[in-house]
Amino acid sequence: MAGGEKGRETLHLDRYREEKAERKIKRRRRRLIRWGIPALLLLFFFLFCLSARLTDVTVVGNSRYTEEELISMIFPREGDFNTFYALYRERFGEPEDIPFVEKYRVKVTGLHSAEVTVYEKSVAGCIEYMGSYLYFDREGVIVESSRELSEKVPLVTGIRFQHIVMHKKLEVEDEGIFSEILHLSQLLDQYGLYPEQMAFDRERNVTLTMGKIRAVLGDDRYLAEKTSELSDMYPELSGRSGTVYLNEYRPDVKNPSYPFVPDGEGVP
Repeated sequence: MAGGEKGRETLHLDRYREEKAERKIKRRRRRLIRWGIPALLLLFFFLFCLSARLTDVTVVGNSRYTEEELISMIFPREGDFNTFYALYRERFGEPEDIPFVEKYRVKVTGLHSAEVTVYEKSVAGCIEYMGSYLYFDREGVIVESSRELSEKVPLVTGIRFQHIVMHKKLEVEDEGIFSEILHLSQLLDQYGLYPEQMAFDRERNVTLTMGKIRAVLGDDRYLAEKTSELSDMYPELSGRSGTVYLNEYRPDVKNPSYPFVPDGEGVP
């Protein structure tokens, strides 16, 4: 009898141990389901975020750089092309410092696409000073310094200034010259003319240099008309070297002609 009871006690103890082991396994399974699946999903999401890349980036508002140049300056590191990192940088990061660009905005338009809107600095001309080119806006404020001369910004000579401070207005003898430079630059841009040099004398008469052609425009009267005439004449002057004189332009003269003096022949 005692042996039977002992056997039943052993059987109950084995069942208890089995049930305890099963409960432990079930608890582990529940913990695995409760924490393992979210952790796995989080891992997949993390890997997904790492793999999401911007492969289609468009740029608008840019005229000074090529699209490829701007993209390489806005996204200088390989990791910058990560879609989610680009979202973070746009909201919290510091923008890249790009010459002649006031600011830019990156808008992520899809998982693999983004649009960059560029706001360029307003530049009217530049002066050369101690081996650098200092670019100024319509008010004469120095907005940029560079070792390179921009193709579409004229080098202005003949401006007499006292001293130069970055992001400050140039102190010149005649401040009205800045409005003339801006007006003339806008006219030239309208006709697709981009002189390398815009030279002023003491009376504020201006001469443009475009390759081997010099165009004497004179004072600021009839600048729009003179620029239009120069635009019409320029294709015929291509490949030649010399000076064309438009400084005697008069609006009341029909079918005017302008002297062109090839280099080496003197002033007409």
